[in-house]
Amino acid sequence: MKSSGQFVEVVFPIPQRRYFTYEVPGDIDFDIYPGQRVVAPLRNSPTVGFIVNVNSTKPDGIKIKPIIEIIDPTPIFPAELFSFLKKLSNYYLTYPGKVLHIAIPAEYQLQKRRRICITGSSENEIPEFYRPLYDKISKKGDVLLSSLKRYFDTPYIKKGVVLLKKRGLITEYPTFQKRRQKGTVQKIIRLSQKFSESEIEINKLSKKAPRQWEIINVLRNSNGVLKGEKVNRFSQSALLSLIKKNFISINKVDTTIDDLWREYNIKQKDVTLNSDQESTFNKIKDSIVSEKFSSFLLQGLTGSGKTEVYIKLIKEVLMSGKSAIVLVPEITLTTHLAGRFHGEFRDRIAIWHSYLSRTQRNVVWRSILKGDYPVVIGARSAIFLPIPNLGLIIVDEEQESSYKQKGMDPRYHARDAALLRGKESNATVVLGSATPSLESQYNAAIGKLIKVELPRRHSKVPSPIIHVVDLKEEYKKAGDYNNPFSSFLLEKIKEKVDKGQQVLLLQNRRGYSNVVLCASCGWVPSCRNCDISLTYHKKTSVMMCHYCNHIERPPSVCPKCDGTKFLYPGFGTQKAESVLRENFPEFTISRLDLDTTPKKDYLQSIMRKFEKNEIQILLGTQMIAKGLDFPNVSLVGVLNADIGLYMPDFRARERVFQLLYQVAGRSGRGDIQGEVVIQTFNQQDFTVRCAIQQNLAKFSNFELNERNPTNYPPFSRLALILISDLSRDRASEVAEKVVNFLRRRKGSMELLGPASAPLSRIKNRYRFLVIIKSRKDKDPNGTLLRKLLR
Repeated sequence: MKSSGQFVEVVFPIPQRRYFTYEVPGDIDFDIYPGQRVVAPLRNSPTVGFIVNVNSTKPDGIKIKPIIEIIDPTPIFPAELFSFLKKLSNYYLTYPGKVLHIAIPAEYQLQKRRRICITGSSENEIPEFYRPLYDKISKKGDVLLSSLKRYFDTPYIKKGVVLLKKRGLITEYPTFQKRRQKGTVQKIIRLSQKFSESEIEINKLSKKAPRQWEIINVLRNSNGVLKGEKVNRFSQSALLSLIKKNFISINKVDTTIDDLWREYNIKQKDVTLNSDQESTFNKIKDSIVSEKFSSFLLQGLTGSGKTEVYIKLIKEVLMSGKSAIVLVPEITLTTHLAGRFHGEFRDRIAIWHSYLSRTQRNVVWRSILKGDYPVVIGARSAIFLPIPNLGLIIVDEEQESSYKQKGMDPRYHARDAALLRGKESNATVVLGSATPSLESQYNAAIGKLIKVELPRRHSKVPSPIIHVVDLKEEYKKAGDYNNPFSSFLLEKIKEKVDKGQQVLLLQNRRGYSNVVLCASCGWVPSCRNCDISLTYHKKTSVMMCHYCNHIERPPSVCPKCDGTKFLYPGFGTQKAESVLRENFPEFTISRLDLDTTPKKDYLQSIMRKFEKNEIQILLGTQMIAKGLDFPNVSLVGVLNADIGLYMPDFRARERVFQLLYQVAGRSGRGDIQGEVVIQTFNQQDFTVRCAIQQNLAKFSNFELNERNPTNYPPFSRLALILISDLSRDRASEVAEKVVNFLRRRKGSMELLGPASAPLSRIKNRYRFLVIIKSRKDKDPNGTLLRKLLR
């Protein structure tokens, strides 16, 4: 093999951080760059990887194999995105190949296929039983193994291939194929230029060719363009005749992205910024014009008009020839804001979230890479999109925990990733929220973020009136400890709906009942795979584990005492919905939670109906708490403000405060002053009191003073090490070894554990935690912590 004199370092999507060096063959007829995909031998198996470095010097002391194939003639990532992905891998100590792998959609990745070819051995070595298989392979010479399934059943192929390979009659090798690039293709008919010049000839069609005449008339009444199903109803012969006469043209176009926008209610507002919005816009605009990295914390009351500032900033970026990414945490926010943004930016904006099909994701990704869409709105993974000339990143509701990728590699926080990408792109980054995270508030206080504020509601309507219901007193008075609704809240719901207004109700727990409880002995059914009780779902009459999705039928007899009476204490969204329907059978009620949203198109349908006032009461989990802007909502009810307050998490109180503060802001966003009813068992709790008072500063100061002496963020960095195993003893033993290893090297860092996790068993794996705390004043850049973890 002739050498090109070039060597490349390659990473693969495997759990390794090392780079693998390969030689570039001399017969490659295009330039080699970082960001191209290659096929190279990894443990003697051809594997797809990414070039990360190109060198002209051969490394000493190692045997170097050549790459097999270069897949992409040019890099599939813009240079700044590629650099960002490598730095993100280093920042989070995760595997570089896996980071690069998730940055391209599945439809754009390669399929590994098995091919078989004849080796030319002697005919008499062919077993008679497998001669039909051999003949089929021989006839084609070289075939995909999967293609043989058209002619033979799978067991026959498997056994036959093994035997023929053993006898040396065939050989097998892997190959990589690009997936078929599918899209939604539609025919489009257009009137041609000749049409307007041939009026006399066209008029003759009315008598001689009535079908052609019909097509012409329909096109005339449709501004000269027809597409989709309207095209298919015409006679093919009539269409062909008009094409021959050059009166019309027919083209096929990919309408996948156009189809996406049909899911959204598009509207455009003509809004004039108030003085606060204009001042905030101008401060951020200066950074955009400078084309240097700057990061802002935009803190604005709910209803203060952050969206209007975002839109004007994006328009500024587009005027400068740059592009923008808008991140939103919840799918509901993506759905609701998308229509608003599309109303402003029309064919210049794309949408990105987990509800897109694989085909849609592929088409959107390719279009963004080509520069067709300089604005993207999407969920956390949109930060990896290959949008060129990035000038602005907006992270709306930056405090949201759903920006954090959990449970699978690579783990990252989209807010921090946005800051890293903004720095790499010399772009402006705006973190927006009514209730910023304590980390962002702290970073603004020490000058790492520039703080700008919107201290007033954009509307002149006063802030909502907040009512508090003490559930302890309510339950004593009513004698019913299992009713989600106080009499006061039920009265308010009826009052508002009777006036033609709408109601939002928050219950941040799904299902019907927290547990099923034996009335005789108190036995509670638990998940057989996890150390947690099962949640009862009445609609499907099953008990479900929300961690491993294990499902059981409710018991008819208690296995502990043979009792037959069961109670259903506590409540989730299903029980709340059931009680609502009992009290208000005449009202239109819908529910929004993780049990309903996986259903195709359900989410968009609910949002459209609620916006059109076709739904009077919308009940849901935290999905409904942030970012939604429905002017006819005049009442928000929180069924239990205490959910999550006592979770074993140092951020538990912060999240409860943010949720209560945010959901209250959904009321009274139109011309009517809103009301909020908060039901709680703990109205004297400091967190609940601050949320009722809408006092962010008071809560933040208290919480920061609590965290500083105990070394919790934002004053330190935390690293959590999770050890899990099917054997509890093995997991405990490994956890002890990890702690002993770290204890000898921790220096000034604080080490906690090992300890059993709050949920000590999930999916039959026993879990132990080790936590490392590293003070930022002693390790400003996290260098010592990263060195320890490596």
